[in-house]
Amino acid sequence: MAMSERMGWVRAAVGAALIVAPGPPLRFSNREPPTGASLLLLRTIGIRDLVLGFGTVAASRSGSVSDARRWTTMALASDSLDVAASLASMRSIGKRDSLVAAAMASVFVVKDVYVLRALLGSIDEPAEGTTSSA
Repeated sequence: MAMSERMGWVRAAVGAALIVAPGPPLRFSNREPPTGASLLLLRTIGIRDLVLGFGTVAASRSGSVSDARRWTTMALASDSLDVAASLASMRSIGKRDSLVAAAMASVFVVKDVYVLRALLGSIDEPAEGTTSSA
């Protein structure tokens, strides 16, 4: 199984977990019980991760390195923006929660960069029926 496919499965699993059970991550802050709005927010993040994960898996299985790169780049963009949004929210959610959220997203950023670097070293195979001019 390719590294990008494994990362896609991990992201899809995280997304599914957030959709099915968004409460436990929200209770981590121990400040107040989860609200309907916060449960909805975590479920929408779960939906996003599920889509990015399955897209990455499908692209990896297609054999197209450029498709796998594209999906991994989109995941990297999403995770990087999660880090930025988490840090920008420090005044409204508190320093600890902001840093924890940023750290969790940073784990995915690091892995996305690692996978993307490996994919950038790969070359797409020529389409069936075409010849390569090597």
